[in-house]
Amino acid sequence: MVMLISVLLCFSFLIYFIIKVIVRANKQTTNTPSGLLEAANLELLNIPLPVFIRVYLIGIFETIYITCCHRGLFKHATTHKANEKLIDDWADAFQGPCGLAVITGGDSGIGREITHSLLAAGFQVILGAHSVQSCQQVMKELSQSTGSDKLSCIPLDLASIRSVHDFVDQVKLKAPNKDVQLLINNAGVMNVPYQSTMDGFESQCQINLLSPMLLTELLLPWIDKQCGRVLFASSSTLYAIRNLDTSWCKTSYRFQGLDHYAYSKACVAQLVSELAKTTDIKIYAYHPGTVRTRLFAHTVVFSLPIVSKLFDFIMFTPKEGSQTPLYLCLTKEPGASGTYWANTRPQALPSYLINGKKENTKALWNSVFYALESPY
Repeated sequence: MVMLISVLLCFSFLIYFIIKVIVRANKQTTNTPSGLLEAANLELLNIPLPVFIRVYLIGIFETIYITCCHRGLFKHATTHKANEKLIDDWADAFQGPCGLAVITGGDSGIGREITHSLLAAGFQVILGAHSVQSCQQVMKELSQSTGSDKLSCIPLDLASIRSVHDFVDQVKLKAPNKDVQLLINNAGVMNVPYQSTMDGFESQCQINLLSPMLLTELLLPWIDKQCGRVLFASSSTLYAIRNLDTSWCKTSYRFQGLDHYAYSKACVAQLVSELAKTTDIKIYAYHPGTVRTRLFAHTVVFSLPIVSKLFDFIMFTPKEGSQTPLYLCLTKEPGASGTYWANTRPQALPSYLINGKKENTKALWNSVFYALESPY
């Protein structure tokens, strides 16, 4: 009897949640599949749940969306290969201008695919990577696959403020005319065991948030004012966060690194909207989708052999994950600056509390850049 009541309650709540999502989607006039996914993520914030539970639910919603819309349940479903061909066609059709692109984490996963497409489109690319050996291997492979000799590599450790400064100094030497056209802050880590960086920050917060913001601030004067664009990798896990507590970058954890990951990505999206107010250069945050990369190495469920093949089928490949950032790079007028994108369309952001207060983005901005002003 207890189990029956529990099942009925869960079913009733599910129906209630679905109705709320449909109502929200209708209000937003976005009752397409991707619009329903956006509405579900926003509605999830109204449910009092731990952050890591929300993160997993967001993952479930996105898995259902991909399965229905990309993997054969609807007539417009597409295969991995069809999506990848579309991305290759974008690069081949790009008419320029093709200037200098700077990308972090371009030696593996989504970043490697972005780098490949930019080289194929005719860009000169500077790749920032932690592993020089990996970078050299990628340079060799991408040179062979694209026929381009316009790729160079500079060492970059986003867990070190000093390394970020050194990287920017090297980029400036390679771009004396201040003509960087694209800056893509792609590199990141997720759900890693707690570690404090040499600068005293929680590693996910520094690698995903602080260092990309610092790198961008330092390089912004070298970015082309007419056609320059700056991209930041964010994540749909930002919908798991209600309150952006500016002390999180200094706090530790034992088990739930997903909380800190979601926090770092929510801060990125929020600060992108603030950064866009300070410059005419186009600034965007993007979610690449649920992509099968090394990012999930520390999330146990994705490493279970029994479901690994299923995830390979459902989840996006790294090249499919490059679709939204490449859309923002190669489309002539993608949309308003300061926006967050997923599935090649802008998404609504939650109305965050920051240190318990509404409309307190300036406090978040100040806390991030105050932290970065410490001597390195």
